[in-house]
Amino acid sequence: MTRVTIGLCLASLVVLFIAYAKGVGVIHGGNVMGHVYWATGALTLVALAIFIAIAHLARAERMIRELRELCARNGIDYGED
Repeated sequence: MTRVTIGLCLASLVVLFIAYAKGVGVIHGGNVMGHVYWATGALTLVALAIFIAIAHLARAERMIRELRELCARNGIDYGED
């Protein structure tokens, strides 16, 4: 999950740079719709990366909760931070 999130963040950064270049090209008479498509792609990749990161965090929180319950049942000191 972490690798997927990092990969999506890097991909969105690359797409964002392309969208920026297209935006600069628009100033000089370039294609506006090309810029819009690349910018939309960058936003979509960022949103997907954030969604996967949140899902990963929820899964990790559930695993920590289960570990605490297991330690409490077996009388093992879990140790709070």
